[in-house]
Amino acid sequence: MLAKHQRGFSLVSIVLSIVLMSAALLIVTTSLVPRSQHNAELMYSTKASELGAAVMDEIVGRQFDQNSGPNGGLPVCGSISTPCTSPDDLGEDGDQEKGNRTLYNDVDDFNGLSGSVKDVLGNDLAGIYPNFSISIKVFYDANLDGEPDAISGNRKRIVVDVVDPSGQHYVFSVIRGNY
Repeated sequence: MLAKHQRGFSLVSIVLSIVLMSAALLIVTTSLVPRSQHNAELMYSTKASELGAAVMDEIVGRQFDQNSGPNGGLPVCGSISTPCTSPDDLGEDGDQEKGNRTLYNDVDDFNGLSGSVKDVLGNDLAGIYPNFSISIKVFYDANLDGEPDAISGNRKRIVVDVVDPSGQHYVFSVIRGNY
């Protein structure tokens, strides 16, 4: 009787195929890691722009100044009888507004506000925007140079800085007029 030869893979061919598959997997994995990092950055930038726009809408929806009218600024402040808030006094108006955003009635009440993200009613939004933070500056900028003016005028610059979990800053700026 003739002996039958067994057919199959040798140990060397199996080891060689494992090495080749590992090399291929390594190449595919290293090419995908930068993409996942880019996707996270894209998600952060999208959330930051959404947050910046929402905060800016909340601020711009308020009247120009404590001393101006609620309907388009009429009556406008800046006259002798109704002066606008002094540049040194921009921020929360009195103790009743202290930390209570529901009582903010003009754009400069938000000056100096920073920290975790909250909605219009002061509810914490950390669940929607985890590890995001904001800081807000409001100042007079009559000559539109981006620098605070020493005197009050008819234009306030509102700057909202949103910081994402990776530390990237997204700065939003708008001018609110008193006309």
